[in-house]
Amino acid sequence: MVRRIACGMVLALTLVVGLGIAPAGAQQYAFSVDKNISHVYINKDGSVDVEYWITFTCQPGYHPIDIVDIGMPNDYYDLSSVRADIGGVQLTDIRPSEYVKPGVEIHLGSKAIGGGQTGTLHVRFNVPHMVYYDDEDKSYASVEFVPTWFGEDFVKGTTYLKVSFYFPSGVTGDQTKWHYQEFTSTSFVDDRLVFTWVNEKASGAKPYQFGVSFPKQYVDVVYKAPLIDFAALGKKLSSILGSPACWIVGFWGFMILMIWASVATQKRRRMKYLPPSLSVEGVGVKRGLTAVEAAILLEVPLNKVLTMILFGLLKKGAATVLSDDPLKLEVADPRPQGLHDYEEGFLDCVSSRGKISERPLREMVIELVKAVNKKVKGFSRKDTVAYYRDIVSRAWQQVESDETPEVKSRHFDEALEWMMLDEDFEDKTERTFRTGPVFVPVWWHRYRPWATSAPSPKPSTAAPTSKRGPVSLPTLPGAAFADTIISGMQKTADKVVSSVERFTGRVTQVTNPPPVRASSGRSGGGYGCACACACAGCACACA
Repeated sequence: MVRRIACGMVLALTLVVGLGIAPAGAQQYAFSVDKNISHVYINKDGSVDVEYWITFTCQPGYHPIDIVDIGMPNDYYDLSSVRADIGGVQLTDIRPSEYVKPGVEIHLGSKAIGGGQTGTLHVRFNVPHMVYYDDEDKSYASVEFVPTWFGEDFVKGTTYLKVSFYFPSGVTGDQTKWHYQEFTSTSFVDDRLVFTWVNEKASGAKPYQFGVSFPKQYVDVVYKAPLIDFAALGKKLSSILGSPACWIVGFWGFMILMIWASVATQKRRRMKYLPPSLSVEGVGVKRGLTAVEAAILLEVPLNKVLTMILFGLLKKGAATVLSDDPLKLEVADPRPQGLHDYEEGFLDCVSSRGKISERPLREMVIELVKAVNKKVKGFSRKDTVAYYRDIVSRAWQQVESDETPEVKSRHFDEALEWMMLDEDFEDKTERTFRTGPVFVPVWWHRYRPWATSAPSPKPSTAAPTSKRGPVSLPTLPGAAFADTIISGMQKTADKVVSSVERFTGRVTQVTNPPPVRASSGRSGGGYGCACACACAGCACACA
C-alpha cells in the first residue's frame, strides 16, 4: 500500500505537523477539517507542551483516515512523551514517521475515520528548545506557532480554528506582546494568562501564524534562534524540484517572496500603535471618551486623528486655517478655556510662522495614546469598541433622518468628529448632502479649504423669515459643501505630517515596540520545516 503522495513543498520556521492518511490513491481521499483547536503551554524550561483537538469528517465514498503523521520541529523530542486518543480510546501504535523527518506517525487502528464518519484526534506532546530571545528586545522571550494545515486537494469546506497560548505563571497583560494579528480574547486559567485567537471561517489548507513575547524572567531557559541549514535545505529542494536549476530558481523565488512578505508585514505592524496593555481584555464598557480618544481606541490612522483634533480646534475658535497647501495655521490669542490636553499640545506644536513641528507633535500623540491606554485599562476593549462604533452609527442615522436642511446641518456640525470615525465618511457626506442647501457652521470662516487656485462657490446668506426671527446662517449648495469639506479634510490629512507611515512608525516604537519576528520564535535544529508534503492528507504543515 502506497502511503506517500508528493504534492508540493511547505517552508516554515515553526513546529511542523503533517497529516498522513494511508491511501490506495490520492484521488480516493477527501475530508473536511471541521475544527482545529490547539493549546500551546509555555514552560519554564524553555519547552512547550502542544495539545491538539482536530476534528475530521471523511467524505462518503472515500478511503478512511487511518494514519496521521505529526512532524516535530527538532530531534530533542521524546517519542515516549507523545500521547494520542480518539474518543478517549488510547492510540498506542505511535512510531517514528517514515515520511516526516523528524516526526511521528499515529496509527488509528480500530478508530480509523471511515467515509461519512466524524472523529476528533486528540494529541499531546512536549517540544524542548521552543522559547527564543525576542530579536528586538533581548529582555523578552518569544514563542511562535502555526497550527497544522492540510493539502488543498483533499480538504473540503471551512475550519473552525482556535489557538490558545498559555503564558508562564506570573506574566501579566501589560507585559506581553502579540505577533502578526491581535488575539480575540484573553482569560486566566489556573493563574496563567491565556491569549486566544478564533477564526470561525478559516481555511483548513492555509497556514495562520501566531506568536507572543513576554519578559524572559518568567522562564529559566531562553535559546538563541538557530541558523538555517542551507545545505540541508538545498538537498530537500533538490529532491522535490528535481534538477539543480529548478531548485535554485525555486529557492531564490521563495527568498524574494519571503522578503516581500516581511516588508509588507513590517509596514502593517508599524501602523499598530496601540500598546499591549490596551489589548488585554477586562470587563465592562469605558464610557466618557472623546471622539479623538475613541479614534485612538479604534486605531484610526494618526493623520486622520490629527485632522479630527484640528477640526475640533476650529469649532472651538482656537485656530484658523490660513493655507491648506502647505498647511499653515494661526493660533488664537488668548486661547479658549477648557481645551483638552491633546488640543493644547497640538496648538503648542504650531510655530509662529503657522507650520506644525512634527517632533513635538509626535510626543503629543504618544502622550495621547498613553492616556487612552490608562483610561481603558481594566475595561473590555471589545465591548468598548462596539459602544463607540454604535455612537458613530447613531450620529449618522440622526443626520440622515433629519428632514430640514437647517436641522441636518446643525446635527452634522455637532457630531462632526464622531462621524469622521466612520470609514465611509466621504461617501456618506456626499450622499447625505447631494441635494438641497447646507447651512454653513459658524466656524466655517476659520476653515478655508477654498483658498486654492481653483475657485469654489462662496457662501450666500438666506433672507430672514421675519423681522423678529433669527438671522439665518450662510448657506452653500449641498453638493458644493460636500465636495469642499471632503476634499479639504483629505488635503489636511495628507499635509498634517510629511509621511504618515514614518510618523506612525516612530510613535509605535514607543507605544507598542515591534515584537519578535520569524528569527525568534522558530523551532530549533536545522530542519525548520522543509519537507515534501507526504501522504494522502498532503499536510506537511506548520503549527
